[in-house]
Amino acid sequence: MAGSFFLTPRVNKPYVAVQQWIALQAEMLASAAARGEPAAVEILRFAELEAQAPNARLDLDTARLAVANDHCYLDWADAMAHGRDSVDTRFEAAADAVCSGDVHLLRRVLDAEPALVTMRSPFPHRQTLLHHLAANGIEWARQHQSPPNAVEVLQMLIDRGADPDATCNSYGGGPGTTTLCLLVSSAFPAIAGTQAPLVEALCASGARTNGIDDDALPLWTAVSFGYTDAAEALVRGGARVDNLVLAAALGDLEAVRVSFEAYRHLRPEVSRVERIGAEGPELQPEFLVEYALIWAAAHGRRPMVEFLLTKDPDLRVTEPLFQSTALGMARHREKDDIVAMLEPLTPSAGAGTAQSSSSGTPTAGPS
Repeated sequence: MAGSFFLTPRVNKPYVAVQQWIALQAEMLASAAARGEPAAVEILRFAELEAQAPNARLDLDTARLAVANDHCYLDWADAMAHGRDSVDTRFEAAADAVCSGDVHLLRRVLDAEPALVTMRSPFPHRQTLLHHLAANGIEWARQHQSPPNAVEVLQMLIDRGADPDATCNSYGGGPGTTTLCLLVSSAFPAIAGTQAPLVEALCASGARTNGIDDDALPLWTAVSFGYTDAAEALVRGGARVDNLVLAAALGDLEAVRVSFEAYRHLRPEVSRVERIGAEGPELQPEFLVEYALIWAAAHGRRPMVEFLLTKDPDLRVTEPLFQSTALGMARHREKDDIVAMLEPLTPSAGAGTAQSSSSGTPTAGPS
């Protein structure tokens, strides 16, 4: 939808102060809104400001706030507090080239300034060029697309020294902000069909498939956000599947079968406390079967769902990320055959839940 619409001012010098750069962007956004440019409306919606610009009429103050929010500043005052920071216009051109798949422009820019490949955005998300390929946690126009030649772009960046395991400050930073983790929770590469190929290319390029803390965070992320192809690509790339919940989500029925000591009971060594990553939500051991069922339902693993239903799971239990039941997850992921199986068996919302007061529908989803 975004195409190649970027708020990139034409400035004939390598460095510009942040205050000048985003002031120019605000003027560009106001002009785009006046022309009826659909992307301008989407930028306002992304900043939750579309109601302030009826009929595409956009005052400059609102445009400034939208641009500040788009760059992950709290507001215009926060942006101006960083106004003397420097924007490298060559980095911005390279970021646009990465997001649009313009390998010719990207090559020219990197040939002229090789250090750009390890440089970071001056804006609060602090992403590298490689991070931009994940289409997650950055400016709207750059985030809402994934070029068909994304793997070629990735390979060019890796060949020139990009760090596949670098983290950034999107969503508060931390180990979940590697390119791999951002990628497997991003809707736009999934929609474009580039997510799984990018995962495979990152794994082949040396990205740590089990996460930089060796806690399986990339796989947990792909599973939790419902990206089946990405999860399977991670496993092909070497990610380990070493617990009941992940095995169920990946559809490994044999591994799940041997986790049970008898018809209904998990083997004692399986009933250990798990987390979604080293610092993520705890998976309560008494609900491991229910969690396994929830994420098997999310990934449309019908034989797995059928098997786990024989273990007398409590269908009121919700998982800790989106507070969804198995039925809610199946509905959210449009797994109609799983919904048909679970609906007659799931107590009504009025019957309460074993773990939360959720209605059974995920309250959040992929970025």
